[in-house]
Formats: sequence, C-alpha cells, structure tokens
Amino acid sequence: MINTKSKFLRVVIFIFTLTQFSSCYFFKAMKYKKYPLEKLDEFPAVKFQRSEQPFKFYQGSLQNSVKAELDSMLLGSNRYAFLVIRNDSILYEFYNHKITDTSLIHSFSVAKSYVSTMIAMAKEEGKIKSLNEPITNYLPELIDRDVRFKNITIQHVLDMRSGIKSSENYFNPLSDVLRLGFGKNVNGKALRISIEKEPNQKFEYKSINTQLLGMIVERATKVKLQDYYYEKLHKPLQLEHDATWIYDDEKHKTLRAFCCMNLTARDYAKFGRLFLNKGNWQGKQLVSKDWVENILNLDTIVAYEGYKNQWWKDEKVKFFTDSTAAYRYYLENVNSKATIGKSTVIDNKSYWMVSHYNDGVYARGLLQQHIYIIPKKNTIMVLLSNVLNEDKPLKKGFYSRMSELFK
Repeated sequence: MINTKSKFLRVVIFIFTLTQFSSCYFFKAMKYKKYPLEKLDEFPAVKFQRSEQPFKFYQGSLQNSVKAELDSMLLGSNRYAFLVIRNDSILYEFYNHKITDTSLIHSFSVAKSYVSTMIAMAKEEGKIKSLNEPITNYLPELIDRDVRFKNITIQHVLDMRSGIKSSENYFNPLSDVLRLGFGKNVNGKALRISIEKEPNQKFEYKSINTQLLGMIVERATKVKLQDYYYEKLHKPLQLEHDATWIYDDEKHKTLRAFCCMNLTARDYAKFGRLFLNKGNWQGKQLVSKDWVENILNLDTIVAYEGYKNQWWKDEKVKFFTDSTAAYRYYLENVNSKATIGKSTVIDNKSYWMVSHYNDGVYARGLLQQHIYIIPKKNTIMVLLSNVLNEDKPLKKGFYSRMSELFK
C-alpha cells in the first residue's frame, strides 16, 4: 500500500512539474528546434514601422541563361531568398516556396553585426568613452561575481575574445545559448555568467558576448536597445517594410540582441549598402568611416582569425596537382594574404594547396543567413536559408558558381 501511494505521489509530482514548466525555454527549444519560418509570429516581438519615404534599389538584370542556371540550382531547395545588388541595381532576385519580397525572414546571428554597429554609434556620440574600457564600467554587477571581469574590455567582447564561459550548442536544449534564445529575462541570465579563461587568448564564438553588448548600449545611452536601433538604423535606412525583433517576455521586453531580427531580403541589403558605402547613407555619415574600414581592412581581420567587430571574412582554399599552376595562382592572390604549400599525398599524387582571403566581409547567422559586402565589385548579396530542411538540399555547384559570377 505504501509503495502504491509512493508511486502515485511521484506521478503527481511529475505531472505538476510538467505543468509548471510548460512555458520553460526547454519545451520551447524542443518545439521550435527546426526554426520553422511559419512559426515566426508565435514569438513576442517589437514591431518597427516601414519608412514613409522608403529607399528602393534600381531594377537591373542578368543574362537570361545565367538567371535560368541559378534558378535551377535554387528552385525547391532550403534557400529561402537570394538577392544580388551591384551599383544599387538588383541583378538577381530569387524566392522559394511561398516566400516573396515582402516576407520577413529570421536573421539569427546576422543581428550581431547590427548590435556591434550600435556600439560604434554610441562611442561616436561619446556615450561610450572607449572600446578599451572594461565592461564593468557599464555592468558593475559583474564585479560581485568575479573581480576579473574588470579585465574584459568592450573590444574583447566585440571580437569574441572575452574568455567568458558559455556553451554554444544550438541543438542541445540544455545549452546556454538556447537558454538565452528561449528563456525569460535574457539580461538576467546574461549577468549570471562566469569566466572560463583570461581575455584575448583566443577567438571563441559565443552569443553571450553580443547580449552583453546590447546591455552596454542600453546602459550607455539610457534607452532601450529597440529604441536606439529604430532611431539610429531602422529609420535612417528607409526600410521598405515593417520589421520585428523578438524579445524575451512581456515583463522585460528585452531584445534577444544576439539574434532574432526579422526583415525582408531587400531591407537586409540596405544594411549591407551602409557598409559598402563606408558608413554613409545618402550623404549622411551614420557610422564612422574608420569603423567600417577597420572591419574591411585585410591585415586587421586576418590578424583576428577572420572575425572582427562581429563581422566575418572567408579564407578560400584551392588544390592543384601542378606546382607551376599553384604558384601562378599564389602570385595572382598575393595581395590577399595568399599562402602556398604541399598538402597530403592522396592516391600517390601530391596536391599543392593555395589559400587566400576573399574580398569583402559578411554578417552571418545560423542556418546560413548572410549579408555579403564585396567592395571591389560594389556588390551586396543577401542569402537567407533554413538548412535544417534536409529534404530540400541545394544543388551542387551553387556556391562555386555564385563565386565565379559575383565575388
């Protein structure tokens, strides 16, 4: 009889626990683990109105044969949208399934590049004195957790070199990043961090860094991040469509700064245009030219392992069986920090490897969201995807063909 009551009590406790935690981040993470676009409206979000005088790109075109080739590679795939703009003209625009040029598509970590831009803007306004300030000047609560937080600067956080402990596993519902992504009171969680190692030892991509940057913007400017974003970026960039940015809960309404913007492909391209034009928008300098050039500077971004101020740069690797051809290719790309050397022997053949950095930089998000900026060709590309839809793969050859055509 006692055992029966004990079992019954355990069942009751289990059911009660499930009921109490039905809105917990764990259940949300499991429910939305494939990040379906059609579920976007189920998340609470700040809404931003479109511009009354929207900026619009001109309409250009590609050769019909090239357009047909790209269409055939993308059609039916898990790439939602692909947009190529050169000299302010749309050369190519593609949408899959029921997605159109008015559809809001999730940014994921592309939002990080927006937040770092707001850090730069706050510094230019004098609200942030220096990027070499310790983060504890704005987040003094962290000192009570560990006095070593005084050694972490804003620049360390911008470059993902903070040494802060946080697990970045998007597919483990118990990871820290999913607690930030689906839990309540996101800033409260961000302030309960600890230190794993001393800062500036190595690059380690962790979303907690960007959430801290969002908090620093709010503390420095004394306005909510959504309001600062609207005044400094959303409104000046003359967006064509309404947009949203997901927040944590109704009580706090704190933006998930490290992710979770929702814009159209064309409106993402406007952010790319701002950086392509060295921070200038229609004659007005929104963010300093020095800030943009520091990100675009090849020496700087290579020194920081291809990541600077929440922007990325790719290293391209090519293999040759002929050493003469390899050396020729190396010389052609020597100004792009090319390196050359023998790779491993495969099937009794020696392969020469040449690596160099591609022109430009890009903002990047989970599931392959990208805003590419290619200054030498005055080109912006926006690619928005959900690669978790594995039954809709992209046809082989797309990226190499894209590189040949546009990079």
